[in-house]
Amino acid sequence: AHAYYVPHNNGGRSGYVVRVSLSDFSSSGVEYLNLADTNPNLKGFFGGFVTATHAYYVPYDNGAKHGYAVRVNLSDFSSSGVEYLNLADTNPNLKGFFGGFATDAHAYYVPHNNGGRSGYVVRVSLSD
Repeated sequence: AHAYYVPHNNGGRSGYVVRVSLSDFSSSGVEYLNLADTNPNLKGFFGGFVTATHAYYVPYDNGAKHGYAVRVNLSDFSSSGVEYLNLADTNPNLKGFFGGFATDAHAYYVPHNNGGRSGYVVRVSLSD
């Protein structure tokens, strides 16, 4: 089991995701991955959630409000385990979220600010 940390801002927008082993809460139990190495837009998230197979990162602001929803495969916590979807490619208003959650079948992204206050809730199927 692990704790997962969401990258937002470390003096600049960040894409560094971290997981810490709950059975080894020391520096040797820390793993990290820079999502921005996969795509430079993958930074500046606000919230996240975990399912049995993936960690999800909620898109917020990478220098501008964005819609890059990211998931990392928990059994491949490396750049090859990163998948992303730009929600704004579906509708340009789908960006700037503030949290999210999952059910058995869907991921939900909670609206916040897409350049102005937003009410656009997004539901994404978790099946491939």
